[in-house]
Amino acid sequence: MSDDRPPEPDDEGEGAAEPERPARPQAVPGTSVAAQVATVAAAVVVLLVVGIVFVIQGAKEPPRSAPRSPGSGQSEVPSAPSSGYQPSRDEPLPPLPDIPASLCPSAPLRRPLTVLTFNIHHGATPGESLQLGAIGHEISSWKPDIVLLQEVDQGRARTGGITQAAALAKATGLAWVYGGNQRSRGTGPIGNAILSRYPITAWSNTLLPVAGGREQRGLLHATVNVDGTMISVYSTHFDQGAGTARMAQARTAIQILAKDPNPKILGGDLNAGPGTAPVQMLRSSGLGDAWAVGAGAGDTVPAGNPRNRIDYVLHDGWFTPIQAAVLRSAVSDHRAVWTRLEFRKELGCFKIGG
Repeated sequence: MSDDRPPEPDDEGEGAAEPERPARPQAVPGTSVAAQVATVAAAVVVLLVVGIVFVIQGAKEPPRSAPRSPGSGQSEVPSAPSSGYQPSRDEPLPPLPDIPASLCPSAPLRRPLTVLTFNIHHGATPGESLQLGAIGHEISSWKPDIVLLQEVDQGRARTGGITQAAALAKATGLAWVYGGNQRSRGTGPIGNAILSRYPITAWSNTLLPVAGGREQRGLLHATVNVDGTMISVYSTHFDQGAGTARMAQARTAIQILAKDPNPKILGGDLNAGPGTAPVQMLRSSGLGDAWAVGAGAGDTVPAGNPRNRIDYVLHDGWFTPIQAAVLRSAVSDHRAVWTRLEFRKELGCFKIGG
């Protein structure tokens, strides 16, 4: 099953002298001792809170190093971004800001979350040479935290009757869940899978409307415990043929995500270009596109010479994309979409004045 064709156009010094003792401060006319003490106390609280935030942020590990800058033909992940800023020991401290009534700091996860979406074409080349081991090697080399997979076989004769999700999980050392969507002629299903470096605490698979489409498709959901924060990730594969089916599937996905209180990431093969109605519907529901920080068009199919963008990583407002790249596979008829997403959570508000 290959989704390489373009979507329908209608888709929607230290001195020896002792320092002089400072002169006794003189009272400022019109300012009471109590007011001076209150001001100093408030300033101390601000410095303490800011110090707490710096300590938390300083605990954040740097993103995993990964090679080279993004490009349409690359097969390795890009290196971590840098601002180029190097602090100086002689640099003065910034001035103390005005004291606010309250402070509501936020802190990131220990490092950005690396997410990969990849239609693996059941681990076979376009010529149907089965190379699932090579797919596992590619995934491992890209060092993702979360992997959203499509066109994954389970118990099908063409792929040796194995559970491909389990095989890929073993090859990569990641946790896994699988959602099968289609059975035909007594063989096992084709579906979506999620692999995770973090514990998966819950999962579910929802069959999407066929709505005149060619095949049954699904939306696989997993709840992942990332450093104590529950994050929902979704892998899906919209219908290849019918625009009406893709619209119905996008609508159902939006309804499911709207009921989910967790921070959310949705990725997969949507079989639709960025300007089509199904993608625009998802974007209008509040999902951002991680390719906002990518270079070029982000085309993913056909793998050898991509001309269409149909594979996406979308995210809600809890996440900010900081890197994105399209990575070339030596096996699949799709290229993979790789991104780093920064997640920030509120620490709560401190009342310090007013």
